[in-house]
Amino acid sequence: MPAPNTSLLDSPLLEPILLRKATRRARVLTNSARERMRPWVDAAHARYAVALELRDRDTLVVALGLLRDAAFFALCAIEVAEPAAPAPPSSPKLAWARFEQLADAIEAPPGLAATRAAFAAEDALAVDALAPHELELLRPAAEETVAWLLGLAEIQTPKRLKLVRRVRTLLLTIGLTVIGWTLLSYWVALVALAHPAAGH
Repeated sequence: MPAPNTSLLDSPLLEPILLRKATRRARVLTNSARERMRPWVDAAHARYAVALELRDRDTLVVALGLLRDAAFFALCAIEVAEPAAPAPPSSPKLAWARFEQLADAIEAPPGLAATRAAFAAEDALAVDALAPHELELLRPAAEETVAWLLGLAEIQTPKRLKLVRRVRTLLLTIGLTVIGWTLLSYWVALVALAHPAAGH
């Protein structure tokens, strides 16, 4: 991927924190809610993963189309989690309209407004009609928004998320320790080389 998304949502340093938030959300879900959400979440993840792989300009519109579908399916997953939820929304416009009523929207990423404006349009070709520079601006906002929506639609159990968080935290600690020791060893080696040079 020549131009990977570097949003905070994908930052390894913040991953344990994000997993902790996901664990809190997962505690309020019942097993039946997870089962209702699962097909929508799987469909969203599948399209999101493919969209991230499409990085050249020729596939930009295709990637955004996949992100639009991923956002729609994630919104459906969030909605069917409710015990007395109505039938899943029949269109992206309806899904986004219902989502605006949720309290989670106040913690939304900066790119949510731009993404919603493009993805909630009734015209199925709304994204295709955007100018090239508009597509370039929409891409990172859409990726960030879909990643956030998928975080809200987390279907793993609290126990599983807790285990994943511990493992990721351990790996992050080990990685930072190795980097620290490597930098320290490099600095010590430079000092050792500098002393003989100073003696001459």
